[in-house]
Amino acid sequence: HKYQVIRNEILGSDDEDDEEEGDDEGESSDEEASKVEDGLEIADKTGSNTQALRRTIYLTIQSSLTFEECVHKLCKMQLRPGQEKILVEMIIECCSQERSYKKFYGLIGERYCRLKRDYIPLFAETFQEQYETIHRLETNKLRNVASCYAHMLYTDALPWTVFAIIRLTEHDTTSSSRVFIKIIMQEIASQMGEKRLRERFQDPTLQVCFEGLFPRDDPRNSRFSINFFTAIGLGYLTEGLREWLKTAPPPQHVIGNVGEEDSGSSSSSSSSSSSSSSSSDSSSSDSDSEGKEADENTSPKWGRDARTAVQRTEPRNQQPRRQESRDEPRGGESRTRRRETSDHNQREGRRDRSRKDRRESSSERDRDDKRDRSRKDRRESSGERDRDDKRDKSDRRDESERKKGDKRDKSRERGHRGNDKSRKERRSRERSRDELRKESRDEHGKVLRERHRSRDNKSRRR
Repeated sequence: HKYQVIRNEILGSDDEDDEEEGDDEGESSDEEASKVEDGLEIADKTGSNTQALRRTIYLTIQSSLTFEECVHKLCKMQLRPGQEKILVEMIIECCSQERSYKKFYGLIGERYCRLKRDYIPLFAETFQEQYETIHRLETNKLRNVASCYAHMLYTDALPWTVFAIIRLTEHDTTSSSRVFIKIIMQEIASQMGEKRLRERFQDPTLQVCFEGLFPRDDPRNSRFSINFFTAIGLGYLTEGLREWLKTAPPPQHVIGNVGEEDSGSSSSSSSSSSSSSSSSDSSSSDSDSEGKEADENTSPKWGRDARTAVQRTEPRNQQPRRQESRDEPRGGESRTRRRETSDHNQREGRRDRSRKDRRESSSERDRDDKRDRSRKDRRESSGERDRDDKRDKSDRRDESERKKGDKRDKSRERGHRGNDKSRKERRSRERSRDELRKESRDEHGKVLRERHRSRDNKSRRR
């Protein structure tokens, strides 16, 4: 007791230390509570949290046996607001990393869209992002992503309004985006069937979303859409577009004026009055020629050549046409000659174009014929080679069989010759074996007899 009093005087008592520690802990807890109340939180801007979240999502997906187990594990994860987009992106990314498409990922996306409606706009947003950056993916990844979205579309987990972002034209699409659309449409058609798919695309509530897939603003774009769907085997979806294309007004195009320079040069040489009249008459003649060429441009021959076509500013019926009077001076004859020459030049141009087309078609036919002939020759040569190979193989088999038969005959002859000798030798061997066995038996019997005798003698002595 005396030492304890001295110790407390020097070092202080234990009760005072406990009180000081309690005071320190209370102050620290009060400071933390005040920080939480003030809303001061430590934010990690290095991205380590998102990286850890992506790692856990990847491991849970890869360690799950079924999609139900995977969705159950992912739903148990406590995601902060804003991290749902990371989950959706990881599902699509894991699907793209597979060697071939697995239905497992499509079922995961379908189940999430059915359980929580908040994930539907997130999947639609990722669909738009993937379509805009689809040219960055490889062919295998592109196929997997397209198959996943196709599964979610034909199961109605993802709304069909996502097709509103697609505009199927030659200028608005790339080769990779066309392959993406092709895989989606073919997967949907294989799962839904022709009847259901036709009904879905004829739904009046979704026609606004399908305006990009079946454009009707320009006949050229509509033809491109028809050719695309026909090439992938879904031409029955473009029946309405074909009917519209038949009744649609033809595109009004015009070819640049060729005779304007000639008329300008002739008018400069003449007087001012004659120049004004000739320019007005030449404009009327050019308008007539332009009207004729515009009618010809409505044909598919002129519709294909987009470089020489220029959009017409005024319709044909609204252009005023000036009638020639008989009391005009000599300039009227030159005007008629110009018209005749312009008509003649147009006819010659048409003839030259038709000749070029015929030559090109004939050259293409010759090339096709040459290709067909070369293919036939290759097939015939390959068939003859196959026949020769078969004959060689059959001859080799016959020779091998003959050799085997000769060997068998020789072995049989040798066997017949050596049969007598072998029989004698076998008999002599058997006799020697029997004699040896008898001798061994006799010796063994003698040994046993001697043992029995020795035992009997010992027992008698006892």
